[in-house]
Amino acid sequence: MIEIEKLSNGIRVIFEKLPAKNIISIGVFVKAGSNYENEDNKGISHFIEHMTFKGTKSKSAKNIAIISDQIGGMLNAYTGKDMTCFYIKTTSDNLGVALELISDMLLQSKFDDLMIENEKKVVMEEIAMYEDSPEDYVHDRLEAEMWKGNPLSFPILGSLETVSSYSYDTIVSYMKEFYVSCNTVISVSGSFDKEVILDMLENYFSDYPQGECHKANNGGLAVFRPVNIFKAKKIEQAYLSMAFKGALHDSDERYPFAVLSGALGQSMSSRLFQIVREEKALVYNIGSSNEFYQAGGILNIYAGCNPSRFDEMMECIKDIIYDICSNNLDSEEITRARDQIKTGMLLGMETTDSRMMSNGRNLLLRGRPITREEAIKKTEKVTAEDILDIVNKYISWDNKAVSVLRPNKPRKKIQ
Repeated sequence: MIEIEKLSNGIRVIFEKLPAKNIISIGVFVKAGSNYENEDNKGISHFIEHMTFKGTKSKSAKNIAIISDQIGGMLNAYTGKDMTCFYIKTTSDNLGVALELISDMLLQSKFDDLMIENEKKVVMEEIAMYEDSPEDYVHDRLEAEMWKGNPLSFPILGSLETVSSYSYDTIVSYMKEFYVSCNTVISVSGSFDKEVILDMLENYFSDYPQGECHKANNGGLAVFRPVNIFKAKKIEQAYLSMAFKGALHDSDERYPFAVLSGALGQSMSSRLFQIVREEKALVYNIGSSNEFYQAGGILNIYAGCNPSRFDEMMECIKDIIYDICSNNLDSEEITRARDQIKTGMLLGMETTDSRMMSNGRNLLLRGRPITREEAIKKTEKVTAEDILDIVNKYISWDNKAVSVLRPNKPRKKIQ
């Protein structure tokens, strides 16, 4: 059973007990991500996530790592476009140590000048690593252009220019605006005594700022722009990232989109895999996915192939999209996709950390938890008519965004 409480400072806490003996997962979710940044500070959400691991007023970075290891904890964090999450998984008897550690990182991080300068170098290396990854690079270029003019277009890591400009004031100013109680959710899943945890949370998070949330709630919707982007780099394959306008994160259209993407390219029986890879042997890697955000959403198709076969691959994808737009999915495809999604939910939500993540994310971004049972029921109710509705509304070969990354010198065509 899921329960929601509120700390005296306004932080919402969502609990779900699971039959996981002596295991607990805790996450702190903050509505702070690249979608709330600007041209001058883009990447700052991700940088702050890094900095919280670099030392507090009472612990060095090494101390943080040692304490986590001593309790067998899996301590980590990640930054997305809509939020940042800090989480730890450990045994229930180490609850106090885990809460003290993660609250200290969020409330007492030092952010001294030497740490900031050192971490700038680390993040710049991370940016360089992503730019060397063709799959990441081609998709980042797609997002930058199709959502141009909206923060949703910003890379989560920021740029070399913005990262090099960060200072103590940049960090503290951003945290004062976004790291506030009404903008924060704590999610707990596993084996625990709720009253004991509430008392501990009141103690460890008593100094968490209250503030206002308007900056995280007033962002404008991103306008989807059909674009064609072609870049060349020193690589061997050609890479594609293609997008059609999709649903927002809190829309029930996400369920037919999930089924559509499942049938299109998220399994070995999907159309993209069976036709483009198995029948035509044009690619090794091809698939589809959905991205649902507060400000926008897309249905994405990605692939990589020999450059000499790229045009043939595109024609094949085009034929698949035209056929779906003209004839919809057939009943067997819809049933397979629904069953695959349902099974994935059942398998993926059996651990304390997966339930903690789902509950925290949904309460923060959608305002309420979405139970596994509710999500499965809505998926099972998706009909051919529902899919046809979103296809007619969103999917058109003439209204797509395309990003292509090709080698500087094309490879010879395979005979």
